[in-house]
Amino acid sequence: MSKIIFTNVAYLGNAGDYWSSPFCYYGFPNKDVQQIHFLDFWSAIKKEPGFENYNIKDKIVIIGGGGLITDKDFYLQKTVEWLVENNKVIFWGIGGNAFKKPCYEIFDHKNVLMVGTRDISFGLNHNYVPCVSCKWNLFDLHYEINSDIGLIEHPDHPIDIDGYPKIHNSADIRDIIEFIGSKKILISSTFHGVYWSQLLGKKVLYYLDGELPNSKFYGLKYRVPICNKNNYIEKTHNLSYVVGFKEECRYINDNFYKEVLKLI
Repeated sequence: MSKIIFTNVAYLGNAGDYWSSPFCYYGFPNKDVQQIHFLDFWSAIKKEPGFENYNIKDKIVIIGGGGLITDKDFYLQKTVEWLVENNKVIFWGIGGNAFKKPCYEIFDHKNVLMVGTRDISFGLNHNYVPCVSCKWNLFDLHYEINSDIGLIEHPDHPIDIDGYPKIHNSADIRDIIEFIGSKKILISSTFHGVYWSQLLGKKVLYYLDGELPNSKFYGLKYRVPICNKNNYIEKTHNLSYVVGFKEECRYINDNFYKEVLKLI
């Protein structure tokens, strides 16, 4: 099995998903490596014309990151399970994405070689490996503060607060990180908005208005308070931030990378 496939949701309309692949940050010398959009596998499973070549078997597949562990019958979970059943799989920085306990049982499948999950929840007994996007050198730059509060919005989860600068996670990652760096406090309805704010040592709130909390947020190692449009001001008065988180995340990913190289 000399062919190694990297896969994540490589969709530029969601900067967090796009930049969550270890393929973006690490080299794999002397390996036959290919990156494939995760949703192309789903198209192959559905037998859509033009996706026959993605019906792969007996490869090493590195899945991650992103919130791809979901409910049993959801198409993301079905795609993960299909890849595991037909290949040898390494999970790298992958997380849950459900409104109840995600189907983490797939981690224990006989074809899974290694697990590194960004989640710390539900008593998981697997390596903690935060999203590899921490390796971006954008987090090493200095940013001038130009506003007290900024909003980071997921298109599917609007933030109903007016009067503050706002950016969507569909923006270029360079713009998003600069936006975060220039604010004292962030309010985010997207996972990576929270995570990237923590990497930059910012105070951050998770915005949730009239919905159930998603597992991706209570799987965070350093959880953040939840707010809505009625209480966010109150919640900003007693916020803390994480010290040294960027270094911690990079150290863990670098070590995981070394173990992956040994395995493959």
